[in-house]
Amino acid sequence: MEIKTRQVDDKPLTIIIEYPILDTKTKRLIKKMEALDFMVSGNSKGKIFQVHISDIYYMESVERKTFLYTKDEIYMTDKKLYELEEMLRGTGIIRISKSCLMNMDMLYSIRQLMNSQLEATLLNGEKLIVARTYLKNIKNILKEDVRC
Repeated sequence: MEIKTRQVDDKPLTIIIEYPILDTKTKRLIKKMEALDFMVSGNSKGKIFQVHISDIYYMESVERKTFLYTKDEIYMTDKKLYELEEMLRGTGIIRISKSCLMNMDMLYSIRQLMNSQLEATLLNGEKLIVARTYLKNIKNILKEDVRC
C-alpha cells in the first residue's frame, strides 16, 4: 500500500482510493472513510450536538432511550438502536448485545468469560459484555483484521 498526502489550499478534504481489485479490505477502508464524516444528533445538558461517529465508544438503549457514549460525554439521541445499526453497517460499529452497539475502533482488549461470553475493554477502560448471540459478529471482524 502506498499513501500520498499533500496540502491543497481552498479545497475541501478529498480522499482518492485507487485499487487493483475491490476486495473486502478496500470496501472496509471506504466505509471507514465515509464514517469519519458521519454525525449523529444527540443532546446533553439541554443542548443539541452533532457527534462524530468516530468519537463514539458505544451506544446503548436503556428504558426505550438511546445513549451515545464518547470519551467525556453521554448524549441522548432520538434514533433507535436498530436505526443506528442499519445506518452504520460496515463502519466498524457492531451489535454486541440486544441493547448495545460498540465501535470496534475503540476496542482495547477482549477476553473470554466462563459462560461463553466475551468481555470487551474499550480504550477508556469501560467494560462491555458481548452476548453469546453476537459472538460471531466480533469474531468475524477480528479475523478480517488479522487477514488485512
